[in-house]
Amino acid sequence: MCREGAWVELAVKVTHKGSARSRAHGIFCVQRGENLETKKIYIVNSNVHTIPGRIIKTRAAMKIRNRHHGDAYPHVSLSMDERLDNMLSFARRGMHNPFNAGIVREDIRKAMFVKKPDKSQIAVMELTVTKEQYDAIEKRAGEYWSRRKDLRYNFSGLMVMLLVARGKTSSNPNRFFCSQWLASVLKDSGVDLFPGKKAHNIKPSDFYDVLGDNLIYEGLAVNYPLY
Repeated sequence: MCREGAWVELAVKVTHKGSARSRAHGIFCVQRGENLETKKIYIVNSNVHTIPGRIIKTRAAMKIRNRHHGDAYPHVSLSMDERLDNMLSFARRGMHNPFNAGIVREDIRKAMFVKKPDKSQIAVMELTVTKEQYDAIEKRAGEYWSRRKDLRYNFSGLMVMLLVARGKTSSNPNRFFCSQWLASVLKDSGVDLFPGKKAHNIKPSDFYDVLGDNLIYEGLAVNYPLY
């Protein structure tokens, strides 16, 4: 709950799919008198059937407990609008070499998304945030993009995640994997979907598990209504 008096609750709820328990982080608190204008961002889980993606998906299938539908998605991206033509994430920079990876711009109509159009699946979650949070997310993501030549993929963190289901932060602050980066951007901008959890312990499927009730589309990328 928000503090009484100076703060009010903005009725933007985020629920954990399959859980009946309420989550405090599902309600954003804003100061009285603050601009309550809201905007929307889009969290996009995807599976374009790359070899690294299949490895991640296979590892998720090996879980004995806590299996979720979201385990089918080994990748997650951020879009500031519903067209999904200018998404940001950490992934391969080209079509052929998965080890040449860092922060990239993605479009569901290009590159890896159209290499196997009959298999490329996406799940699009719409999240309502305040205008201040939206602006902060856009600014923070833009700051990372402006440093794209210095940013690298956190392969060591991903490997540890695959082995023990917990990630590993890099000693180099310029290294991220996709879900680690997205969780960091959102938290730094006042949208903490995983309170008490380190960003390097966030898997792509965790976004689906948290935002599953915010799902607006799930299916082949080529069938997305705004394709």
